[in-house]
Amino acid sequence: MRFSVIIVNYASWPYTLRCVEALLTTGYEGLEITIVDNDRKPVPDLPPGVRLIRNEDNVGFARAHNRGIRASGGDCVVFANPDTLVGRDFFENLANFFGEHPDAGIVGPRILDDSGAVQLSARKEIGFISGLLGRTSLLTRLFPDSVVVRRLFPASERLDGPTIVDWVSGACMAARRDLLEKIEAFDERFFMYFEDADLCRRAREGGRLVYYLPGVEVVHHTGKSSRSKPLSTWRLHKSAFLYHRKHGPHGPLGVYSLVVLIGLTARALAKLAVSQAFAIRHRDSAKGGKG
Repeated sequence: MRFSVIIVNYASWPYTLRCVEALLTTGYEGLEITIVDNDRKPVPDLPPGVRLIRNEDNVGFARAHNRGIRASGGDCVVFANPDTLVGRDFFENLANFFGEHPDAGIVGPRILDDSGAVQLSARKEIGFISGLLGRTSLLTRLFPDSVVVRRLFPASERLDGPTIVDWVSGACMAARRDLLEKIEAFDERFFMYFEDADLCRRAREGGRLVYYLPGVEVVHHTGKSSRSKPLSTWRLHKSAFLYHRKHGPHGPLGVYSLVVLIGLTARALAKLAVSQAFAIRHRDSAKGGKG
């Protein structure tokens, strides 16, 4: 099986180069790598054979990936964040799984953070409860072993093998090309965030399954691809509302959508306020240390 790996770079060249190095270290023969650059910074020297596509502006995650899909030709497309590192047997494991599971349209590996902790990269479909219990929310961190968290986030459980889920993280996922062509790949209205949830949902609606593969591990240095936390927070909640508008119930006269909009706006403002307070406290502590 031939694999096309697409990496969208934005202010992440050191991580992107490490990601490419890890991909090449696998030694997999049927591999092509495409970097879609959304930044204007100078491009470092790239390994031979790595394709580079440069956008004049930051066109967003979904649109950049679609450009990479059109320029590539592998049977399967792997979407990898710049801050991810694959293992040596990554492609062999994916090829074996896709060969044994013709019903699989999209798969996601077990994702670990820098410390080796499992990230909640496989999820059930988004609903009211899961909207409150985000992957990094306070409630999820305080009660990681609760029945609700385990039900919403299958990755939190000790799974013996491949598991059918609703959604896997776009930090690292693989999809069959014929599926991407059938469902027209990513919805470019999602500038950043929730494009993976939308892709997985449309794959399921198209008759293919989404699998979580706990036996295939990838390391993810979370957040290294994001330059502005406040902007990222706002884009996250904006995309969440777009996802709701596209797939969720609106209620009579759009009342339910209005409630969701108010809730997401309040949640975004609260997270921004906490982030700002933390930044001020950290700045003041640094000044005190210098004195």
